[in-house]
Amino acid sequence: MTNNKPLIIDLAKRFGGAEVRVQDTAALLAKRGMPYAVAVLNGSPLHRRLTAANLAALPVPYPRSDPRTAIFLARAIRRGGFSVVDAHNVQSQFWGFLAAKFARVPLVATVHSAYRLEHGGSRKGMAYEAVLKLLNTADTRFIAVSEAVETYLRGAGIPAEKIALIHNSLRPPAESPATPPDFRRELGWGDDAWIVAVVARLEPVKGISHLLDALAAVHDTHPRLRLLIIGDGRERAALEARTQSLGLAEIVHFAGFRNDVSEILPQCNAFCLPSLSEGLPYALLEAAAQKLPLLVSEVGGMATLLEHRRTAYFAPLADSTALAEGLRWLADNPAPAAEIGAAAFRLVNEKFNPDEMIRRVLAVYRGVTNSK
Repeated sequence: MTNNKPLIIDLAKRFGGAEVRVQDTAALLAKRGMPYAVAVLNGSPLHRRLTAANLAALPVPYPRSDPRTAIFLARAIRRGGFSVVDAHNVQSQFWGFLAAKFARVPLVATVHSAYRLEHGGSRKGMAYEAVLKLLNTADTRFIAVSEAVETYLRGAGIPAEKIALIHNSLRPPAESPATPPDFRRELGWGDDAWIVAVVARLEPVKGISHLLDALAAVHDTHPRLRLLIIGDGRERAALEARTQSLGLAEIVHFAGFRNDVSEILPQCNAFCLPSLSEGLPYALLEAAAQKLPLLVSEVGGMATLLEHRRTAYFAPLADSTALAEGLRWLADNPAPAAEIGAAAFRLVNEKFNPDEMIRRVLAVYRGVTNSK
């Protein structure tokens, strides 16, 4: 069996930060001429993106709840001669664990968030954490995408020697088209609008309801403020209803899932991510790549990476009053806000190099295959 031929598994229904990392990893492996494949849900956003980019996708024909998924993956490992499995997100890690056992290849689990904390200590969060503990009973190697996730894994009982900290990487901004779409005018927002962008899954853990409350608190004194929410998820209807009840329908736009985020962000004035739990989100790195001032919760990988009023404006968790103050400060202090954006750009540009990320990931693959 050829060493370092990974089967990357990402059975996500939606496209988020983990899927950005998976696609970036596949592109970096392809660039090096290395064999690989990405197992995805058939027809998922990640499947479509990999296919459009001419990257190797292995569509799984079963839903994530179907035990035949493990058998399908095990057969794919044997037939494809894959030497290691790298599983992202908890469903992928569970089925990847079983498939790797059946096929007798080592398993790597790339962990993007603190499962129990992300789900508020609920039964779901505890069940997800139990999957990590199951993986720990085998010779699984864990990759944490941020210091906060690394700390969480160690607190969940994963030995430090089984964890590799490998940050997400910063992709260079896509080249702008000759005539970029004028998103402001599409929405009826003129040049004087001061637009705050959010790029996130619309789930309770992202804390967007607190940002809506903050916007309502500052709207009278800062009528130029606008909020652009890019993403989709289970909480969208509830957030749209809250927007209506707060009287913000004219200044908040739900854009849904977009493929042109890199073209939209340069037309915005700031970026906000009021998450209640977070690893190291790609959305934040993408905003930093555009030198946007950052207003974020002081949580997880964001709190570890950034510094208040130097590379971001921090707000405590679930604190709409602090978020409102952050909105006011960024809007009222354009020069210091621009320097925050520039400083964040310099920081992530130096720290999150794609070549370094893939070099370290390949080292983990070599380590687990050589130990077999």
